[in-house]
Amino acid sequence: MRKNISSSLTAFAVLSLLATLGCSGASSEHGHVTGTLTINGSPVEEAVVTFAPVEGGRSAVAVTKADGTYELNYTPGVKGAKIGSNSVRITTYIAPELDDNNRVVTPAKPERLPPKYSRGEELTVEVKPGENTFDFAVEADKDKYPPPPQ
Repeated sequence: MRKNISSSLTAFAVLSLLATLGCSGASSEHGHVTGTLTINGSPVEEAVVTFAPVEGGRSAVAVTKADGTYELNYTPGVKGAKIGSNSVRITTYIAPELDDNNRVVTPAKPERLPPKYSRGEELTVEVKPGENTFDFAVEADKDKYPPPPQ
């Protein structure tokens, strides 16, 4: 009896692992999405790029690297975004970090992109099955949207 329970648990564990591995790759509902974000020709680091399906569903998110590149994540283990029309929002704003007494521990980082990008009002892209590259070359007033302090 004990051997049957042990064998059943082992079989269950193996099947669970296989099911998890099978779900971790790309699916027919998602397209792999990468790209680069620049402002006035310079790469933008630590911007949050969000693709939200216009017809509803889970958004995909990425944070840009030092060279301005990003790769969207749909869920842990699933790269990409939902196929179809997606509204794009890109922001560099980071809220201030507060302690338990509501004092600022880390100051906020200001928005460096025009509202067209940070509010996601005007940007829509079509994600297709397979590989997708969406580069965003932002041209903005350097006085109004300055580069980050070095």
